[in-house]
Amino acid sequence: MRYLFRDQSAKGGVPLLLASSLVLLLLILLFSLVPELTSLQGWVLLFLLLGAGLFLGYAKTTEPFYAVELCPQGVKYHHRRGSWVLPWQAFLYARVAQLSGKDEAAYVGFKVTDYDSFLVQLPPRLAVKLLMEQRHLLLAALASDCPDGTCASTMLTQHTEFSTAKARYHGVQAMFAGRMQHLAVLLGAELFIPTTVLPVEAAEFCRTVNQSRLIYLKKTAA
Repeated sequence: MRYLFRDQSAKGGVPLLLASSLVLLLLILLFSLVPELTSLQGWVLLFLLLGAGLFLGYAKTTEPFYAVELCPQGVKYHHRRGSWVLPWQAFLYARVAQLSGKDEAAYVGFKVTDYDSFLVQLPPRLAVKLLMEQRHLLLAALASDCPDGTCASTMLTQHTEFSTAKARYHGVQAMFAGRMQHLAVLLGAELFIPTTVLPVEAAEFCRTVNQSRLIYLKKTAA
């Protein structure tokens, strides 16, 4: 059994890039033939808008085709900066992340039980990017669970070392592990995937992950 979830943020990249390129060529032609069609400020604005379209189209084409893959190795999350793998035996469940007051965050969270199985294969380049991308999730959780700000200073401190019963981690891996611990305290899960990349509802995705986990664990135990 294998599930592939296409990255929704990558959709429309090629058409947007081609359309923006075509319009840019037409705009250059118009500018060379009838520059008096609009003011200089108008031309600048049009070129800036098309430049933004080209950039967005290119950014979409660099996104991975599949965002998440459920396979015998576990849950694989694909990002343009790399991929991580969470083995089936290394987590208990997946669920929609919730802030205090039962407000849903735009993330799916995984309750990780084995940090080592995850950290040893986490690419440093990806870890750095995720630390930056998901900082707002930590801040939102702090604002929800720590409104007086008394715990923020501790939670926002970057770890330079992190130890488990099996290994000691330094640098980016230690920072990421520390972030995982803080998110577990605030949100009840350590690892997160944005729901914006999923082609299905977050709750449906979680059900599929949890069912797949039980199936794979039963197969390995047999």
